[in-house]
Amino acid sequence: MSTVSHDVVDANDTRCFVNPVDIPLEKSERFKENGFIKIEGLLSPACIQALREAALLHVRSASDFDTNYGSEFKRLTYGLGQTGVLRRIYTANSFRKIVVSLIGNPLIMSEGLALELRKGETGFTWHYDSVSFRFIRPIDPGYSIWIPLNNIDPDRDGGGMAYIPENLLSGVFNYQLSSLLSKKISKGDDISAMSSSLQKVFSTSSLLKEIFEENKVEDEFSLGDVLLFTKSVWHRTSPLKQSGPNSRLAVAIRLLDWRSRLDSGMFEGETHSGGGMGMGVNWGNPKQTIYGSQFVDIADGDELRNSRFCGPII
Repeated sequence: MSTVSHDVVDANDTRCFVNPVDIPLEKSERFKENGFIKIEGLLSPACIQALREAALLHVRSASDFDTNYGSEFKRLTYGLGQTGVLRRIYTANSFRKIVVSLIGNPLIMSEGLALELRKGETGFTWHYDSVSFRFIRPIDPGYSIWIPLNNIDPDRDGGGMAYIPENLLSGVFNYQLSSLLSKKISKGDDISAMSSSLQKVFSTSSLLKEIFEENKVEDEFSLGDVLLFTKSVWHRTSPLKQSGPNSRLAVAIRLLDWRSRLDSGMFEGETHSGGGMGMGVNWGNPKQTIYGSQFVDIADGDELRNSRFCGPII
């Protein structure tokens, strides 16, 4: 039995949560080109069960966050990274061997979140993870691991994710724009003209959407499969189809390169714009997460690992 209200994993539970998986060299090389890789069978059935219990325990109404996510996701939650099940995942030797080997450097565990998508909800439209990585420099690598807690059949059920290979189109440029524009705002400069032009290019009604849809990749996922992708991969939610289940639950883990440095200017800019600075849009101050604001003991440009508030390094 759990000893704290936010944990569903018994400290004496010795079940395997992360399976040893061999990644072929060819697939590893494609990850470097595309920016994403599906890792089959990484997590055990016991892990998926524990993740589902933790996600359902923490997830709550999206409307409670007072953001526009209420129409996109019925329920979501941040702060899942403090749960025992996620600690069991990212501290597992098999996890470190597979993920760190693919990426090539030690990583900082930052946060975890859970999202429940229901029929009739759109989920997130085309985006890169600007909010989740808004506090590190554009040059600093960041990664997400998406863990569906339902089987995903994109043709029959929907409910998965679509993503664009980075060798076709990358969000790196948008992170760079965000950092530059945030610095201009901090100096009191007017960026409205540039933002208006960017919005015409990157708004969902633009021609880019057609390009995204023509080049998207959607995979099937069985329970235990995960998707590892970089912070600059453009991706979107695939809404559930009428033939699909009534809801789909998923968990995402955010990871940072261990040499990442604080970018205070971009943090402020992307916080005030809700992650839209690099696309010329303002979605309002996001209230669903404050990760990044805790680094009060280091200066702009300092390494996050020098902060006592830095997450564990794996």
